[in-house]
Amino acid sequence: MSSTVSQKLDHLFRHEYGKLVSLFTNKYSTHLIDTIEDAVQESLYKAAKQWSFQPMPDNPSAWLYRVVNNQLIDYLRKENRSVSYEQHVLHDPAAEDDVVMPEEKVVVDDQLRMIFACCHPTMKPTEQLMLSLKLLCGLSVKEIARALLKQEEATKRAITRAKVKFKEQVGELKVPEGVDLEERLEAVLQVIYLLFNEGYKATEGSQLMKQDLCEEALRLAFLLTNEPNCDKGELKALISMMLFKAARFPARVDKDGNLLTLEHQDRSQYDEAHIQWGWQFLQESSKFEGTSVYQIEAAISCYYSTAASYEKINWKAILGLYDTLIKLKPVPVVQMSRILVLSKVKGAEIALKEMEKLEDQIQGNQSFLALKADLFAQTENWSAARLYLQKAIGQALNIAERRFLEKKLQSWIGK
Repeated sequence: MSSTVSQKLDHLFRHEYGKLVSLFTNKYSTHLIDTIEDAVQESLYKAAKQWSFQPMPDNPSAWLYRVVNNQLIDYLRKENRSVSYEQHVLHDPAAEDDVVMPEEKVVVDDQLRMIFACCHPTMKPTEQLMLSLKLLCGLSVKEIARALLKQEEATKRAITRAKVKFKEQVGELKVPEGVDLEERLEAVLQVIYLLFNEGYKATEGSQLMKQDLCEEALRLAFLLTNEPNCDKGELKALISMMLFKAARFPARVDKDGNLLTLEHQDRSQYDEAHIQWGWQFLQESSKFEGTSVYQIEAAISCYYSTAASYEKINWKAILGLYDTLIKLKPVPVVQMSRILVLSKVKGAEIALKEMEKLEDQIQGNQSFLALKADLFAQTENWSAARLYLQKAIGQALNIAERRFLEKKLQSWIGK
């Protein structure tokens, strides 16, 4: 299979997986979720085989929909369960080739129902996140484990438990109303946030970013704006943050796919339209009462994206925002990001002392190790810097990121 076809399939998988799972879960039942997932994955496998030696159809989404539909019908017939789903099972086999994708409004509505079903209140918050990332976004167990900073095997078991609850307790898929909607919206926004982050810095593979994941996160966020009761300040701020970060995509890697840190990015490549759009959503979010976590993160992203140069980034203002953010969201990832900014304002030695407080919580994390290496390098403790950088390289699953770290290690030899 050519790399072009492979990229198209990967793109298609990311964009169609959640749509297909949502459509068929609404069409049939939550009880069939495992079978539906298997059918969607099988359709993509068949597509990969078939399209490797013949052209991709004009409407690949419709092709996948028909394949999934036919496979589910075959399953129901073989299991003698067609009576339970009689309205969906076609008795004329020839007609199965004529099955067509539902209208766009149906697709949107089904996905909205699925988003809130994944965040059903009978499930724990972590289970809601895992289930959403798996069913709606098609993330792998490894990707989900990385997003939630958990062990892969534990994540796999947790997803299995969450699916059992999904099948037994969710029932009919629908968008909740009133207080129920507000309670579930928080979990939904967290899912979108984690999805974007996974795309912004991919767990594994040869590419630093998976832009299709970021696009999917933005698409789901904009999908929520179709539901008036969801269109709140938190949603607008989350969209703002994602747009500011997406504006930097063209400058994050060079022509050879090598990682470029913020310091070495060509700011003329930043997408001005995305920045203006981000501004618009940030301003709209401020019209609502209170300050949300997403609003603070959007403001931080705004400073990074709109500074005239790296030297003119207002680190003190960003540190102030992190000081506020850490009170609302005292998690290791936020604390680690704050330490990076702290080093710009107060120096590496003070930042290293702050890192000691996180040692037990996040010491094996690649980003933590790499940051510690950089801080030791700034204090010219090169032996410690090289040691921690080697540990970071050992944890790096993303090829582009590992290549970047290895190149840095080479530059530190002899110092």
